[in-house]
Amino acid sequence: MSERAFRFILGATLLVLLYFGFDQAILAYIGIVLFEGATNWRIPLLVSRARYGAATTADVISPECAKIPFDAERMLRVIVAVLLIFTFVLYREVAWFFPWFIGVMLLVAGITNICPMVIGLRWAGFR
Repeated sequence: MSERAFRFILGATLLVLLYFGFDQAILAYIGIVLFEGATNWRIPLLVSRARYGAATTADVISPECAKIPFDAERMLRVIVAVLLIFTFVLYREVAWFFPWFIGVMLLVAGITNICPMVIGLRWAGFR
């Protein structure tokens, strides 16, 4: 599974959960995304390892020009989880539109394979 497909799944899942109002499932969603960002046990990477074995080329993405030894995809997951915690859990009444915006942007990033957040993080120096 590619990161593009996983972004699509993340965005579609978040939008469906928000539409139907499954608050407990959204909290579990936030926990999974935060766990992936904290541990770097990404679901696409685990699926690729299960399908093709331990020696996949998707495991080794380390450009020499990276200033910060932290993956941009991993940081994307941490940022999404933190923003969802602030906007869905803490300031739900004020920022009700922001989780919807995050879901739409993840869905669009999955469709187009252009994620402005990852581009910005790579520009900032992340791997």
